[in-house]
Amino acid sequence: MAASALAGRRAHGSGRFAGERLVQGAALAGAALAAMSSGRGPERAKARRFARRGAQGAAAVLVQGGSHLLFDGLAVALRSAAGPDPDAPGPDAATSAVRLLALGSAALVLSAARHDAAEDRSGSAERTVDPGQAAPGRRALAACGYAACALSLPYPVVKLAWECGSDIGITRPEVIHAIPGGWLPVVPALAGSALSLALVRPWGRVVPTWVPGAGGSRVPRWMVLWPACFGVAVLAQVAPAALTAGIRYQLDPGKPSIEEIGLRAWVPLTFYACWLLWGGTLAGAAWEYHRTTTDAG
Repeated sequence: MAASALAGRRAHGSGRFAGERLVQGAALAGAALAAMSSGRGPERAKARRFARRGAQGAAAVLVQGGSHLLFDGLAVALRSAAGPDPDAPGPDAATSAVRLLALGSAALVLSAARHDAAEDRSGSAERTVDPGQAAPGRRALAACGYAACALSLPYPVVKLAWECGSDIGITRPEVIHAIPGGWLPVVPALAGSALSLALVRPWGRVVPTWVPGAGGSRVPRWMVLWPACFGVAVLAQVAPAALTAGIRYQLDPGKPSIEEIGLRAWVPLTFYACWLLWGGTLAGAAWEYHRTTTDAG
């Protein structure tokens, strides 16, 4: 139903955002492939596996398309922090709804594909592999979680330092410190840092015993894996474009220097390079989490 509603967005005609048609196609393709994977019988095992892989790919496109919803929310929060501005464009409710439907469609497609895979594995014992006991190649993937956490920190640490009055990396304090709501992007960044660790730490698999009521219970894998996939999609969407734009800006003699705008040149390039590497290491940690918690629920 989510895929059909997303495809129905065609009727609006105007106000499209870049990649909307790709999102619509991925929604319909994912639903069709998920339905194809539900056939039974040993002779259809190979076709079911192919359909599941295709459905997972379509879901990845949907997550990518819906990931900009995070920036829609941040834009609204920043506008609220800056105060009312009658000239500022308001949020596009239709576009936000399409992105939300894309995420919902991805969840439904992944759920259907996972249910079919679970039926194929019915009768097999549960297994949860400790990353510390994995083969050397797998240990490298597990280490990606720690690297991802480290790479996520420069941005929120520097931003928080600015909010506390520090002038690190700043050439025009009166400009940077006057930006309202500068702390808001720190919240999702620090959440991403914690998520990076959750992918490789025991508390990302089993709730710590000191947590009242839930201590010792298994963490549903979707609560860690789905936000991680969303984070990878956001970083894959933002980091390459930001790094490329930053380099082009510095190489363009017709543009004012970054120092004139208010920052040392190393600040944005460090942020963007870290985001790019964070996306890669987060993807590796998410894959290891998926591999080591399959059938764990």
